[in-house]
Amino acid sequence: FIMKIFSLSLFLTMFFLSNLTFAKQLSLLTEYKHTGDVYPPVFFVTNITDSSFKPAIEAYNSFEELDEKAVGLPIGVRVLKGYRTKQDGTQFTTMMLSASTLGIIPVVSNKEFKVRYDIFVQGKSIAQFEYMMDSTDVNNIWTSSYKDKKATPTEELFLKDTISQFFFDLQKEEKSQAVFAEYKEYFN
Repeated sequence: FIMKIFSLSLFLTMFFLSNLTFAKQLSLLTEYKHTGDVYPPVFFVTNITDSSFKPAIEAYNSFEELDEKAVGLPIGVRVLKGYRTKQDGTQFTTMMLSASTLGIIPVVSNKEFKVRYDIFVQGKSIAQFEYMMDSTDVNNIWTSSYKDKKATPTEELFLKDTISQFFFDLQKEEKSQAVFAEYKEYFN
Protein backbone atom coordinates (compact mmCIF):
# COMPACT_ATOMS: atom_id res chain seq x y z
CA PHE A 1 0.00 0.00 0.00
CA ILE A 2 2.72 2.47 0.93
CA MET A 3 4.57 1.66 -2.28
CA LYS A 4 1.44 2.56 -4.31
CA ILE A 5 1.10 5.86 -2.48
CA PHE A 6 4.78 6.62 -3.05
CA SER A 7 4.39 5.78 -6.75
CA LEU A 8 1.35 8.06 -7.01
CA SER A 9 3.28 10.84 -5.27
CA LEU A 10 6.21 10.42 -7.64
CA PHE A 11 3.88 10.39 -10.66
CA LEU A 12 2.14 13.62 -9.57
CA THR A 13 5.47 15.36 -9.01
CA MET A 14 6.84 14.29 -12.39
CA PHE A 15 3.57 15.31 -14.12
CA PHE A 16 3.76 18.85 -12.75
CA LEU A 17 7.48 19.18 -13.49
CA SER A 18 6.93 18.10 -17.10
CA ASN A 19 4.23 20.76 -17.46
CA LEU A 20 6.73 23.38 -16.26
CA THR A 21 9.20 22.27 -18.93
CA PHE A 22 6.52 22.52 -21.62
CA ALA A 23 5.55 26.02 -20.45
CA LYS A 24 9.21 27.10 -20.67
CA GLN A 25 9.15 26.39 -24.41
CA LEU A 26 6.23 28.76 -24.97
CA SER A 27 8.27 31.97 -24.76
CA LEU A 28 7.58 34.90 -27.06
CA LEU A 29 8.57 34.28 -30.64
CA THR A 30 9.11 37.92 -31.58
CA GLU A 31 11.35 40.32 -29.74
CA TYR A 32 10.57 44.01 -29.49
CA LYS A 33 12.83 46.41 -31.39
CA HIS A 34 12.40 50.06 -30.46
CA THR A 35 11.90 52.43 -33.37
CA GLY A 36 11.37 56.16 -33.31
CA ASP A 37 12.24 58.56 -30.50
CA VAL A 38 13.59 57.16 -27.27
CA TYR A 39 11.14 57.59 -24.41
CA PRO A 40 12.07 60.19 -21.77
CA PRO A 41 13.85 59.34 -18.51
CA VAL A 42 11.50 57.86 -15.91
CA PHE A 43 11.38 57.23 -12.19
CA PHE A 44 11.52 53.42 -11.88
CA VAL A 45 9.86 51.52 -9.04
CA THR A 46 9.63 47.74 -8.67
CA ASN A 47 9.19 45.00 -6.09
CA ILE A 48 11.23 42.56 -8.22
CA THR A 49 14.46 41.77 -6.40
CA ASP A 50 16.17 39.98 -9.30
CA SER A 51 19.17 42.17 -10.14
CA SER A 52 18.99 41.26 -13.84
CA PHE A 53 15.44 42.59 -14.33
CA LYS A 54 16.23 46.32 -14.64
CA PRO A 55 19.18 45.71 -17.03
CA ALA A 56 16.86 43.50 -19.11
CA ILE A 57 14.47 46.46 -19.53
CA GLU A 58 17.35 48.84 -20.24
CA ALA A 59 18.69 46.50 -22.93
CA TYR A 60 15.73 47.44 -25.15
CA ASN A 61 17.03 51.05 -25.29
CA SER A 62 13.49 52.40 -25.15
CA PHE A 63 13.86 54.80 -22.21
CA GLU A 64 16.64 57.38 -21.88
CA GLU A 65 17.06 56.24 -18.28
CA LEU A 66 15.33 54.16 -15.62
CA ASP A 67 16.23 56.00 -12.42
CA GLU A 68 15.29 54.51 -9.05
CA LYS A 69 16.37 57.57 -7.09
CA ALA A 70 14.93 60.44 -9.17
CA VAL A 71 11.65 60.87 -7.32
CA GLY A 72 11.17 64.30 -8.92
CA LEU A 73 10.85 63.05 -12.49
CA PRO A 74 7.32 63.73 -13.78
CA ILE A 75 6.92 60.34 -15.51
CA GLY A 76 7.37 56.98 -13.82
CA VAL A 77 7.21 53.27 -14.53
CA ARG A 78 6.16 50.87 -11.78
CA VAL A 79 6.55 47.10 -12.20
CA LEU A 80 4.98 44.82 -9.61
CA LYS A 81 4.78 41.06 -9.41
CA GLY A 82 2.39 39.11 -7.25
CA TYR A 83 0.95 35.69 -6.49
CA ARG A 84 -2.57 34.60 -5.72
CA THR A 85 -3.57 31.09 -4.70
CA LYS A 86 -6.69 30.06 -6.57
CA GLN A 87 -9.58 28.88 -4.43
CA ASP A 88 -10.53 25.97 -6.68
CA GLY A 89 -10.50 23.11 -4.18
CA THR A 90 -7.23 21.59 -5.42
CA GLN A 91 -5.23 22.69 -2.41
CA PHE A 92 -7.85 21.56 0.12
CA THR A 93 -8.35 18.18 -1.55
CA THR A 94 -4.66 17.38 -1.82
CA MET A 95 -4.02 18.67 1.71
CA MET A 96 -6.60 16.23 3.07
CA LEU A 97 -5.09 13.42 1.02
CA SER A 98 -1.60 14.38 2.17
CA ALA A 99 -2.69 14.50 5.81
CA SER A 100 -4.31 11.07 5.53
CA THR A 101 -1.01 9.62 4.27
CA LEU A 102 1.05 11.50 6.89
CA GLY A 103 2.64 13.72 4.25
CA ILE A 104 3.72 11.11 1.72
CA ILE A 105 1.53 12.64 -1.02
CA PRO A 106 2.42 16.30 -1.69
CA VAL A 107 0.04 19.25 -1.40
CA VAL A 108 -0.77 20.74 -4.80
CA SER A 109 -2.11 24.25 -5.20
CA ASN A 110 -2.97 26.24 -8.30
CA LYS A 111 -1.77 29.81 -8.30
CA GLU A 112 -1.85 32.84 -10.50
CA PHE A 113 1.37 34.75 -11.16
CA LYS A 114 0.75 38.34 -12.23
CA VAL A 115 3.09 41.07 -13.49
CA ARG A 116 1.73 44.62 -13.72
CA TYR A 117 3.35 47.60 -15.42
CA ASP A 118 2.04 51.11 -14.65
CA ILE A 119 2.92 54.35 -16.38
CA PHE A 120 2.28 57.23 -14.04
CA VAL A 121 2.55 61.01 -14.27
CA GLN A 122 2.93 63.05 -11.10
CA GLY A 123 1.86 60.00 -9.08
CA LYS A 124 -1.33 59.29 -11.07
CA SER A 125 -1.54 56.13 -13.15
CA ILE A 126 -2.35 56.82 -16.80
CA ALA A 127 -1.82 53.34 -18.26
CA GLN A 128 -1.74 49.81 -16.87
CA PHE A 129 -0.59 46.59 -18.47
CA GLU A 130 -1.21 43.25 -16.74
CA TYR A 131 0.16 39.86 -17.71
CA MET A 132 -0.89 36.66 -15.94
CA MET A 133 0.01 33.01 -16.02
CA ASP A 134 -1.32 30.03 -14.13
CA SER A 135 1.11 27.73 -12.41
CA THR A 136 1.06 24.85 -10.00
CA ASP A 137 2.88 24.66 -6.71
CA VAL A 138 3.80 21.27 -5.20
CA ASN A 139 4.84 21.26 -1.52
CA ASN A 140 5.38 18.91 1.35
CA ILE A 141 2.70 19.36 4.02
CA TRP A 142 5.32 19.60 6.76
CA THR A 143 7.63 22.18 5.17
CA SER A 144 5.31 24.33 3.05
CA SER A 145 4.80 26.98 5.75
CA TYR A 146 8.57 27.49 6.07
CA LYS A 147 9.20 27.82 2.36
CA ASP A 148 10.23 31.20 0.93
CA LYS A 149 8.08 32.49 -1.91
CA LYS A 150 10.51 32.42 -4.84
CA ALA A 151 9.64 32.51 -8.49
CA THR A 152 9.86 29.20 -10.31
CA PRO A 153 12.02 29.01 -13.45
CA THR A 154 8.85 29.15 -15.55
CA GLU A 155 7.68 32.28 -13.72
CA GLU A 156 11.10 33.89 -14.17
CA LEU A 157 10.95 33.16 -17.90
CA PHE A 158 7.41 34.56 -18.05
CA LEU A 159 8.59 37.68 -16.19
CA LYS A 160 11.34 38.28 -18.76
CA ASP A 161 8.88 37.68 -21.63
CA THR A 162 6.52 40.33 -20.26
CA ILE A 163 9.14 43.01 -20.89
CA SER A 164 8.93 42.62 -24.66
CA GLN A 165 5.13 42.40 -24.52
CA PHE A 166 5.02 45.55 -22.35
CA PHE A 167 6.96 47.52 -24.97
CA PHE A 168 4.69 46.26 -27.76
CA ASP A 169 1.62 47.35 -25.76
CA LEU A 170 3.19 50.65 -24.67
CA GLN A 171 3.95 51.54 -28.28
CA LYS A 172 0.21 51.29 -29.08
CA GLU A 173 -1.04 53.07 -25.92
CA GLU A 174 -2.06 56.58 -26.97
CA LYS A 175 -2.14 58.37 -23.60
CA SER A 176 1.41 57.35 -22.73
CA GLN A 177 2.70 58.23 -26.18
CA ALA A 178 1.09 61.68 -25.90
CA VAL A 179 2.76 62.24 -22.50
CA PHE A 180 6.14 61.14 -23.88
CA ALA A 181 5.75 63.52 -26.85
CA GLU A 182 4.75 66.39 -24.54
CA TYR A 183 7.82 65.76 -22.37
CA LYS A 184 10.05 65.83 -25.46
CA GLU A 185 8.46 69.09 -26.60
CA TYR A 186 9.03 70.91 -23.30
CA PHE A 187 12.29 69.41 -22.02
CA ASN A 188 14.37 68.87 -25.18
